[in-house]
Amino acid sequence: MDLDDYLVFIITGENEKSDDKDGEIKYVGPVNDYSFHIDCLLDYATERYPNVKVFKQMNDRFRPIDPICFLTWLNSIVYLNISDKRLGHYGMLYMPDEISDKQKEVLLKFAKKYDNRQVYIGYNLDFDDGVVSVTEFKGKDDQSFYEFIQNYLRINEKKSKF
Repeated sequence: MDLDDYLVFIITGENEKSDDKDGEIKYVGPVNDYSFHIDCLLDYATERYPNVKVFKQMNDRFRPIDPICFLTWLNSIVYLNISDKRLGHYGMLYMPDEISDKQKEVLLKFAKKYDNRQVYIGYNLDFDDGVVSVTEFKGKDDQSFYEFIQNYLRINEKKSKF
């Protein structure tokens, strides 16, 4: 499978709401079937997590960040592929508060495979009064995707030890 054929890439983590396996890779939203990230995210979330009511309450008027927030709370790493001819290879990566060693391993392989992409990382997602807030991780412009992820993981590990 190639990332450019999909709108979303998810690395699942274990949670009590589904039978997700730690570090499982999900390609979501084939570009031939979906035009919008929100549609494939909601289809994935309602199918994968039928007992999580919030996903059933969302519709295509919501922003993609809304279901992404709850997916990160379910320990998933979510990557939105927003590459196009005008922007080039670009993506938005949203991180749960904690990731497993298996997720880290899969994420680093993913970043190495798609090293030529420019990536935004959002973390510390919070949902308050219907609004999602996200903290942005800033990297250096000359970093590859792989270097950017390594830097994020290194800094995030230091923070979690305090």
